Amino acid sequence: MLKWLKRRRLSPEARRKLLIIAARSEEAVIETHVSNAIQLLQALGDEVEVNRGVELYIEMMSLNDTLSAAVTNRILARLDDRPSMH
Repeated sequence: MLKWLKRRRLSPEARRKLLIIAARSEEAVIETHVSNAIQLLQALGDEVEVNRGVELYIEMMSLNDTLSAAVTNRILARLDDRPSMH
């Protein structure tokens, strides 16, 4: 998306608004993946370890390295605040 921005002549304000919207959209995508992966972990229960469950989710959804790192970090941070799943 940033390549597209560089080719377009936008006012600084329009560029700022577009970047904010893109950032919010990316955050929403990450949050959706985190919620879905946690639901998967809960459904799997004791069948697989948490790390393996997260790996399975990332593999099934074909997440790229950047997205998978963000999703994994947020899942682990949330699980640390919850009663133990394993």
